[in-house]
Amino acid sequence: MFLPEPERYDGTAALWHVEVDLDHHDEIRHHLVNGQPTMPVASLVQIAAEAAASFAPDLAPVRYSDLSLPRLLRAPAERWPRRVDVTATRRGDDVDVRIDSPPVNAVPTVEYARLSVHLGVPEKPEMDGWPELGPEHAADHRFDGYLLPGDALDALLRSAGPQEALSSVRVIDVPVPADDRELARLLGPHLDLRRYSTEDGEQHTATTADGTVVVRLRGVVSSHRDLSTMRRHRTGAKTPGRAARGKRSGGAARDGR
Repeated sequence: MFLPEPERYDGTAALWHVEVDLDHHDEIRHHLVNGQPTMPVASLVQIAAEAAASFAPDLAPVRYSDLSLPRLLRAPAERWPRRVDVTATRRGDDVDVRIDSPPVNAVPTVEYARLSVHLGVPEKPEMDGWPELGPEHAADHRFDGYLLPGDALDALLRSAGPQEALSSVRVIDVPVPADDRELARLLGPHLDLRRYSTEDGEQHTATTADGTVVVRLRGVVSSHRDLSTMRRHRTGAKTPGRAARGKRSGGAARDGR
């Protein structure tokens, strides 16, 4: 879905140079923050899933932990495609993944996501009693072909709070790795989104009609983002009014006022 052939790969570490194009990823074109196309968190997790799966095709990404989201990957529509670097390092059945922008001239690297992906043998749900579902019953098409239920994850994250404020998630469990269309075929299209309070904090789950867990979130943390400051740092543009305020305050100091 996202990763081309790696630039560097030795079985334990890998590097990809990725160009993300709105024409091939409607899930980004239609996910807007302050009117600008923004990569959904589910898409960042998908990139990490692809990177991790490249090390062990016989295993599947079943857990994502210590997800950190320092910056939004967003820009006006005319400034896409965007280029990112994806680095991955394998530690047994865990793969550490980082997604960031390459440095350009005087603009330093900007980190968008960092997380660990656990590879394992996925659960095999029982299919007895579930009918074969046609395309009209399938889930949202935006995340077709993903290694995880992107629409279910996106909906669960939105229920936990605004994605533009999401800063970290301690654990994302995906017991049955498959895209939404395949899960709808296997387990039915109905999903319940629920929030629980536990001794370890709040837990968010997306479950099918029979209670099968599709996605589970733990340790969701949100924080206010200064989007104008993010835009200034990423584009080199000045925040309107800041320079004028600085000149006024400097002039006042010289006048002794």
